[in-house]
Amino acid sequence: MKRPRHAASSADEPRLPEDYLEPLVRALSDVAVLAGIRVEELQPVAFQLALYFGVRRDADTAAALGGVYERLVREVTLEARTLLLEDLAAAVAGGATSVLALLPVLQRETSAALVRSAALTFATRMSSSREDPLAGPRAVRALLDHAEHDAARAGLVGALLALGDARVRPHLAGAWRALSPDAASALLALPRSHASRLETEWLLDWLEDAEPATFKAVAASLAALPDAGRGRVLELERRLPSGAEGDALEVTRAWDRAELGEQLAERLRSLARRADDPAAFDAVFASWGVSR
Repeated sequence: MKRPRHAASSADEPRLPEDYLEPLVRALSDVAVLAGIRVEELQPVAFQLALYFGVRRDADTAAALGGVYERLVREVTLEARTLLLEDLAAAVAGGATSVLALLPVLQRETSAALVRSAALTFATRMSSSREDPLAGPRAVRALLDHAEHDAARAGLVGALLALGDARVRPHLAGAWRALSPDAASALLALPRSHASRLETEWLLDWLEDAEPATFKAVAASLAALPDAGRGRVLELERRLPSGAEGDALEVTRAWDRAELGEQLAERLRSLARRADDPAAFDAVFASWGVSR
């Protein structure tokens, strides 16, 4: 598909007045105006409103943007919404707007993968201080407490896991309790780009608290994790917030699956004994090189 051109203003362009989109925001309070936006205009309108909201942070713009994004979800393809998110993420990284421009994706998107991508940008680009480098991940966790849609909940938890940074673990504690069965399924279906010790131990924590209905699915996810890392499980530390050159990840330790499996063996065996169906753990033992 042809990519729409979304351009944030640069320092060389004439500066727009701070309230340049106020007439559009006021007009969109009329449901007939919102309904009258042509489908092909939804993306550029959403992009401009998101940039504007990221700077203005006012309730009227938030309402207008939310209405436009809800139409986007219903009427525009996932591919097109992905391109829109890429443009918004680039604008945030370039300083044209704040991470608040990503809120409609985090609150109204129906693709867990897209929410995860937006939440990763939110967590890594949110301003923080040296004394509080985890302001971004903590804000993502706070969004989880108020998210209404299953896709949003799955994507928000998925983003915290994808950070891979062990410092995030307190913000993930008990997060599975915020997931409905559908949200849990959506989270466990998300593809992985690496295997982290953070996710390994979080899945074990979940298994120790899991309902029988989800135990097998979580165990299967734990069994698949080493393959996602090609047999290596990483301990990571991420620079937060990200610099102008992008994400910076430091591998503080890399574990061979069998090496880490040996360290986790007793915990795995204890979980297998507690399982309603002991066979549900066969693949876990095989994947991590642990004997019963």
